[in-house]
Amino acid sequence: MIDVSLDPSRKARKIVDIVRCHVALSVSQMIVSASSPAIDADDWADIIAVGKSCKLLLHLGAGLRAAGQDIPDAFSREEGRFRKLTLAMNGVNISTITNISKTLIQDDLRFIVFKGPLAQGRIYGGYFHRPSSDVDILIDRSDLRRCTALLQGAGYFLPVECDRIWWRAFLGEQHFFSRSPNQATVDVHHRLQQPGCPHPMDVGAFLREPADQELGQLKVPCISPIHEILLASLSFVKSLTQHCHAAAYLLDFCAAASRLDSAGLADLHQRAMEQNIEHSLRITIACADSIYGLKLSGVAAPLPIADLFGDDLSLAIFTPDDPSIAWPRLRQLLWRLCDDRRTGQKLGTYIWVGGSFLASKAARKMPSWPKEELNGMGTTSVALSG
Repeated sequence: MIDVSLDPSRKARKIVDIVRCHVALSVSQMIVSASSPAIDADDWADIIAVGKSCKLLLHLGAGLRAAGQDIPDAFSREEGRFRKLTLAMNGVNISTITNISKTLIQDDLRFIVFKGPLAQGRIYGGYFHRPSSDVDILIDRSDLRRCTALLQGAGYFLPVECDRIWWRAFLGEQHFFSRSPNQATVDVHHRLQQPGCPHPMDVGAFLREPADQELGQLKVPCISPIHEILLASLSFVKSLTQHCHAAAYLLDFCAAASRLDSAGLADLHQRAMEQNIEHSLRITIACADSIYGLKLSGVAAPLPIADLFGDDLSLAIFTPDDPSIAWPRLRQLLWRLCDDRRTGQKLGTYIWVGGSFLASKAARKMPSWPKEELNGMGTTSVALSG
């Protein structure tokens, strides 16, 4: 028997396989097609590190227990800390959603809340499965000025850094920071995909079909179930192309899509085609099968990308910072996301990526956030979203 500890690359794959198999076991309606490698005593530190880095430590713990695995004290301690962090951050997030929703509803501004603890409640049945530091809302671009004024009136401010053309025109997202340490950052979106990936042709469709979710005595307009699955697909491919942790978004997709019947799956495919993001959906379906063992029948045929990653696909999804990953050229991945049947999609994507790069480069040459604005941000991390 070969000692995998002698080969860092093989060791990393073993750890990722352990994590992905047990994370899949945490979702009761999914079928796991692959067995987990045996866990040795010296594996646990790496298992914990991967679980924390992809924000799936609580799912991992649930899956380990479902498999009857003995849990060492070190894992239980880290799991407890992670649970406390999740409770604290998502509690602030829920309070923020309540407060800003009241403000926007009172002014009849059309919006929906997506991702974060409310999405976790819909997908997994509880608000506290992984930490989320910010509140994501989608609005119509024509309402951006009015939404900005309402948030500023509610004690939020928009740093100069987030009010540049790259944020407004290309990213379609702006971060509003609260002057109160007890409120989360609010990310206001009028786009639902970042430059570099095909984006929905009609963002307004997401706004036209809200699904109200009760939060105490308040009905919060949230993303509809079918759009939530599409959004998980978009978030997954975005994270993969940007070398970010993508495993949690893929699990969201699997957990939500696995509940659809044949009619629901057909609707999902139809909407993806209408929105010009069918290849994003088909790639997500292929990865859902490869990584989490989810097989969806009667929907779009998978569009594999394993040929671009080789054996590194699971590493790219769970541990994108692993230096051993042989990443494909970005152009190869983007071209796979584009549909040759869609006239001009490749050219449009290329132009959009180029324009975004130039706008981002120009923004980096401009002065950064003033110190007084940075001091008002507290310790909230923008990166720890979802």
